[in-house]
Amino acid sequence: MGEASSDAAAKAAAVRAVAVSRVAPSVLGEVQRVELSFFDSPWVVLPPIQRVFLYELGDADGFPAVVERLKRALADTLAHYLPLAGMLEYAVETGDAFVDCTHAGVAFLEAEGDMDVRRLAGDEAHDIVAFLSLVPELDARVLPAPVLSVQATRLSGGLAVGLSVHHVVADGCAVWRFMEAWSSASREGSPVTKVLGPPHYGREVIQHPNGDELARDMLKTVAPNLPVNFQFHDRA
Repeated sequence: MGEASSDAAAKAAAVRAVAVSRVAPSVLGEVQRVELSFFDSPWVVLPPIQRVFLYELGDADGFPAVVERLKRALADTLAHYLPLAGMLEYAVETGDAFVDCTHAGVAFLEAEGDMDVRRLAGDEAHDIVAFLSLVPELDARVLPAPVLSVQATRLSGGLAVGLSVHHVVADGCAVWRFMEAWSSASREGSPVTKVLGPPHYGREVIQHPNGDELARDMLKTVAPNLPVNFQFHDRA
């Protein structure tokens, strides 16, 4: 137990934060507020969706230049996926939870680590502790809270792009669509391809006579202490 803990601590310490910045959408659209439906409310207490993407870098690819390209592409992509740049908030007077998009932006952590990108990608048994050090924290224990954070880590032979997304604004499929749009923007300059199309956030497609009341009731059931979210599961 002691050896495992020491190994985990060593790998976590091997990733060092270099800089933290904020990436805002390149254009603010018409979406200012997205209410949580009764489909969304139960996910307020779930842990974030975490993903790590590993890339090899050639000698001509400088890490600072790659990071700047990623930031520009992220800003363009967030202009279409505006709720991912918002803040999850709770209105005490009404009992509603919603995503506020009026002051949109995402924390972008730049880091460096001693791990080899080829080994991480090629190991038959994945190094879970190492992967966890490559995704950023997303603290939603008290609202308002961010719903997305990003980390770019320089590794030996390449880089890792990690992200944490609050489950209340996206499921696994939505995260993959966002990553497809971001990678498309980084490669081609356009975050919305003919294949993907722009996302849709309208709640009018959800028809229920007591939908708002049901969403509030479900929210009280799963997270009765909001805006303090005691039930939010921290990353192990």
